[in-house]
Amino acid sequence: MAEFDFDHAVVGGGIVGSWTALQLIRAGKKVLLLEQFSQPHSRGSSHGETRIIRSGYPEPFFCEMMPHAVRMWSEVEIETGKKLMETTGILVIAKASSEAKLYQNVVTNMKKFCPESLDTTDPRIDTLFSRLLHYDKMHGVLMDNSGGILRAHKAVLAIQALFRERGGEQWDNCRVQKLEPVGEEAVKLHLDPQKVITVKSVVVCAGCWAQKLLSPFVNLPLQAAVVRVYYFKSKEKGVYSEKSGFPCLIDLGNPDVYALPSYEYPDLVKICIHGGVNCDHEARDKTPQDPKIEKKLKDYVRDHFPLLEPEPSIVEVCMYTLTPDEVFLIDSVPKHKNIVYGAGFSGTGFKTSPVVGKLLSQLAMGIEPFLDISPYSPSRFLQKK
Repeated sequence: MAEFDFDHAVVGGGIVGSWTALQLIRAGKKVLLLEQFSQPHSRGSSHGETRIIRSGYPEPFFCEMMPHAVRMWSEVEIETGKKLMETTGILVIAKASSEAKLYQNVVTNMKKFCPESLDTTDPRIDTLFSRLLHYDKMHGVLMDNSGGILRAHKAVLAIQALFRERGGEQWDNCRVQKLEPVGEEAVKLHLDPQKVITVKSVVVCAGCWAQKLLSPFVNLPLQAAVVRVYYFKSKEKGVYSEKSGFPCLIDLGNPDVYALPSYEYPDLVKICIHGGVNCDHEARDKTPQDPKIEKKLKDYVRDHFPLLEPEPSIVEVCMYTLTPDEVFLIDSVPKHKNIVYGAGFSGTGFKTSPVVGKLLSQLAMGIEPFLDISPYSPSRFLQKK
């Protein structure tokens, strides 16, 4: 019988790993959270001040997750006394008939999973299009009233603080070099520097680094991408601010654009194209920018945001880990049910992280997940071969 240093280890101290560790410690387990960099850092996918949280998705399994996620985020706000969400609403738009199916899927899924959040008659819609937004033609417009801003950096710190307060151990600047299964009952983690710990199970939430750790056991279709985040200056003070009532925005068309009201920087609106430039995650900063993406975004701002300067004032960088269909992966590796992973979050991981953390913790403890995880199985790619 192996002697265990911890019941569970979670590899990766981003938002998904932090929520997973918190869910495990809440279940009364002895848990270690490992992060290869010094916290806080900007090398992964969980840094920065803001993320969008929304309920409306074309995919029903994401829409099913979101009422649980919003509730869990709200519970943490109450528990910590910290404001982590700003409910601004999200304007979801379909510009052309080619986007009709996506738009109708959003409406159908919201009616099923979160009907109280769906509003197609919000009076703000006419106000926004009268002055602040310009689109020649619209196929569909709705307001997701549950949506808004997650204060990302503060959220990571809050979840990690709760984890430590409950007795969890967090080791930063500690890279896991190798996972070594010991029969079916234990896993040894080889750390850097020379140190080995033994746990009952390990959960890998290592973002772009997940494939390297998991490659001896499973080949996952993961691709790292550099995403550039742009901030555009308002021509008039306050008109695009969260305080003035400007919502977040999701454009379902081409380009796939999302926007957040000015919040992080005064009168600077965060606008991005979903996606980026494929890269080697270990050489992220050497990846050249794609000028076509920036031009497409500047053209979009010029055409649709009449009161924004069309040249960005600030450009920041983050990372995506993409799967081919941009739906993430939740599973355990073949033959070793105590090596669990969540990977390939494709820009959707932050808002869903409370639920994903719950599902991963249940897999690690050998408990039936409370939601169907078959949409996140890697078998969907194997079946296409």
